[in-house]
Amino acid sequence: MRNSSYFIDVQGTLICDEKREPIQGACEFINELNDSGIPYVVITNNTKAKSSSFLERLRAMGLNIKNYIDPFYILSEKVKDKKVAAFGTDEFLEVLIDMGYILDYKTSNTLIVSIKKDYNNDDYASMIENATRCERLVAMHETSTYSKDGRKYPGVGAIMNMIKFAVNKDYEVVGKPSKSFYEKAKNMINEDFNNITVISDDMIGDLLGAKELNMKTCLVLSGKIKDKNEILNTLDKKLHPNLVCNNMSNVLELLKV
Repeated sequence: MRNSSYFIDVQGTLICDEKREPIQGACEFINELNDSGIPYVVITNNTKAKSSSFLERLRAMGLNIKNYIDPFYILSEKVKDKKVAAFGTDEFLEVLIDMGYILDYKTSNTLIVSIKKDYNNDDYASMIENATRCERLVAMHETSTYSKDGRKYPGVGAIMNMIKFAVNKDYEVVGKPSKSFYEKAKNMINEDFNNITVISDDMIGDLLGAKELNMKTCLVLSGKIKDKNEILNTLDKKLHPNLVCNNMSNVLELLKV
């Protein structure tokens, strides 16, 4: 694995969803990449904090990250219209406002959906109403499920597929696993996709998209998936990850081989 470059997920991969602290081997893995000069980008679907704030939070945990990207990097490039009908946590909406976006649920032409634990049916109804009116539907990312407090909730990908079915309109994705997101990350380290290994706990939301771009994949069982058979039994063998590891400590061992 030492001859590879890396894209590394955050939640469930570097950071424990429940304890909000680095997972075993996470800090050591990043340090090893830094010391060895191995190219990498930490890729996250963070939408709850400004990019700079979230990166500083990770560094404060002992993760000495050099290269970082999240969906806000792509959103600012892709969505130039400042009036948007946006749904997500209060923190997400505050970041959008800080970026210069104006929340408009009556005349805007763009719907943006991010993650939130406690969406209810009224929220979904509002999303559908805005999706019917808006010409452009944007998902901040396309996670299949969202892990919180030991439970799994519908991810943005699941929600957007519901909206797509309801209004018969397609949507675009600015975070993982969109090609534009992975291409921007790739350009940060001047690598080709076939030289990159993506490490993540999200097989559906991260790794399948990576495989489509000819990247190698490593599934870690430290996040939303605890048993590989939970997900691998649902996939064709050609879609299986190249590696399955328990956590980043296990990945570090393979890196040193």
